[in-house]
Amino acid sequence: MKLKLDFVSNSSSTSFVYISDSDFTEEVFMKAVGVDPNGPVGELFREMHYEMISGMQYGETIATSNQAEQLANKHEFTPDVIERMKEAIAQGKSVYTGSLSSDGPFAESLLCMEMFEIRSDEFFINAFNNYW
Repeated sequence: MKLKLDFVSNSSSTSFVYISDSDFTEEVFMKAVGVDPNGPVGELFREMHYEMISGMQYGETIATSNQAEQLANKHEFTPDVIERMKEAIAQGKSVYTGSLSSDGPFAESLLCMEMFEIRSDEFFINAFNNYW
């Protein structure tokens, strides 16, 4: 039997992009994901919203098409998402990137372990790239 005694990582991280021309409020998030804030999973989704806000605070503001283009190699966003970022910048919308970790709180870990995209009238979030 062989044992690995040096560093072993079982953690994951996910980069995501947030595009909008308004604030990412809890109310807007809950409406977009179709969750009743007072329902049985309301607290979990409030925590997910908080973790995404935190991820954006430690992320980057993308203000130019060049910055968006550079993300293709840095975070492996798809060409469609890069184009969406560039179009949003041209329209004066805010574009942020952030990250989530499976080593974080439960809500962050759940978001990190799944690929997801949320489209609403108020915002767009894409988190298709995750790494184990």
